[in-house]
Amino acid sequence: MLKLLKTFQAHSNYVLSLGITPDGSTLISTGMDNLVKYWKLPTYALFKTLEEHTKSVNSISIAPDGLTFATSSSDTTAKVWDFNSGNVLHTLKGHKKTVIAAELSSDSNYIATGSYDGKIKLWDTTDGSELITINAFERNVTTVNFSPDGKNLVGGGLGDTFHIWKIPSGELTKSVTKHKIVVSGARYTPDGKHFVSIGSETLMIWNPSNWKLVKTIQFETKYPRPHTISPDSKMIAIGFDYKVLIWNIKNGELLETIEVKPKGVDSLCFSLDSSTFLMGAADKKIRIWKLN
Repeated sequence: MLKLLKTFQAHSNYVLSLGITPDGSTLISTGMDNLVKYWKLPTYALFKTLEEHTKSVNSISIAPDGLTFATSSSDTTAKVWDFNSGNVLHTLKGHKKTVIAAELSSDSNYIATGSYDGKIKLWDTTDGSELITINAFERNVTTVNFSPDGKNLVGGGLGDTFHIWKIPSGELTKSVTKHKIVVSGARYTPDGKHFVSIGSETLMIWNPSNWKLVKTIQFETKYPRPHTISPDSKMIAIGFDYKVLIWNIKNGELLETIEVKPKGVDSLCFSLDSSTFLMGAADKKIRIWKLN
């Protein structure tokens, strides 16, 4: 059985993303209230609030050294922040619609942003300059992710395909058409041994060394919401209305079903040691469970 450890009010609107700093000292949350918040671990005491975005803050990506992080927003920008001071280092302007995703590469040299304008942009983190623009999809981009070695960038969006580009050239190297309606997630595991793609009806697990499809899991409920992969690369959690499902990535076994009161499951995160699980929701709260 899972044990619910804590529930607390975090934002004044939906909790849209969660991330834990590499030293395990701080949980960072973002919300539809336009705010970025720092919570001291393990007490979850609020100790800093950042108010630079003017609309919903949709995603967070924390650099491996913990010194900087990136956020994306419905105000059409992404921002790069200094963690310690909370100051904005760069505001990345160039998208015409909501920026739904912003992700730092493993070496922190690049940031990829994905927008509802259908474009993916690559930026230099040192000076915030735009390097390339990829006309990725006709409509919404939903997800961007770097390979662990930083040499490839994957993007998903409205439609049945995810694409992979070389970095930093932006050369398209692979397109995979397997899903229906939307690819809401396309992501390498941290160890690089597996790759997962999430469509409206299925979770697919791939071997990225040869792009062989290892496992297809059919969802009982269509249209998954957020997803996250555990730092140990063993588990993937996907949110749906009123529940979160956790699978073993290697064999596709369903490990846990977490039923929750709020319909809107909007953000998910594992602790650094993969022993606890966090969820942010439309009821403005964050919940933390101890995993078996």
